[in-house]
Amino acid sequence: MSVQPDQAGTCLARIRQIYSSLYQAEQKVASFVLSHPEDIIHLSITEVAERSGVSEATVVRFCQSLGYKGYHELKITLAGEIVSPLRLVHEDIKEDDDVAQVIEKVFHSDMQALHDTKKILDAAEIEKAVQAIAVARKVEFYAAGNSIPVALDAHYRFLRIGVPSSLYFDPAIQAMSATLLTKYDVGIGISHSGSSKDTVESLRLAREAGATTICITNHSKSPITRVAAIQLFTTSDETTFRDEAMASRIAEFAIIDTLYVGVALRRFSQSLAYIKKTGEVVVDRKF
Repeated sequence: MSVQPDQAGTCLARIRQIYSSLYQAEQKVASFVLSHPEDIIHLSITEVAERSGVSEATVVRFCQSLGYKGYHELKITLAGEIVSPLRLVHEDIKEDDDVAQVIEKVFHSDMQALHDTKKILDAAEIEKAVQAIAVARKVEFYAAGNSIPVALDAHYRFLRIGVPSSLYFDPAIQAMSATLLTKYDVGIGISHSGSSKDTVESLRLAREAGATTICITNHSKSPITRVAAIQLFTTSDETTFRDEAMASRIAEFAIIDTLYVGVALRRFSQSLAYIKKTGEVVVDRKF
């Protein structure tokens, strides 16, 4: 399968997204490309194979795993990404960095996560998710660890526009509630790794109960994708003091924002009425 024109400029983001699912030999090529993207566009397939410590056939398989016909197509796409003025430089945090440098690098990392996620986000999948949530009788969110703040924000946002939603922190209650969903409901699992047992299990139970299942994850071939009818992906880099899950959380919030706005527009008059109604309840709680 070749890469479609609208997928151009997503090469590095795609590599990070599928890295964990690649064979060990292909991961060597992936690591080399991620570490030397500017060099790749000037190297032959033989040179890349030698520097990665693999065969030329492995380089070709790596390219095909990304969706390209071969190495030449990868080089063309990567060249466009490298020269793009929107490309942000990813830099690691160093021990002697001052506050100004930390600000620059942290913000660049978050901006890069947003930029790369926007590039790989499937509008058709977003549309399906928006439609499912807009007509759902109930929406449940499943999350653990670093993903809980994202799920909590999503729960709050959809309540504000009158979408009945729930979020349980106890995994047992989460699972029990998932089994009670119906075909009129939606279950949304948020997991950076896509491998959180409790989140995956709850989403699986929701699917078995007949609910429409949606996942938000950074890994396209992780366990959570096998139980999600609708799949939304983020992508991010890792630095010394900020693992990739921290940067991807910014992208997860952006996806939730997109779904929220999409559903609000789909139920425009209702959403405005609910925002006013829920706002009146909390207005007296502010100084």
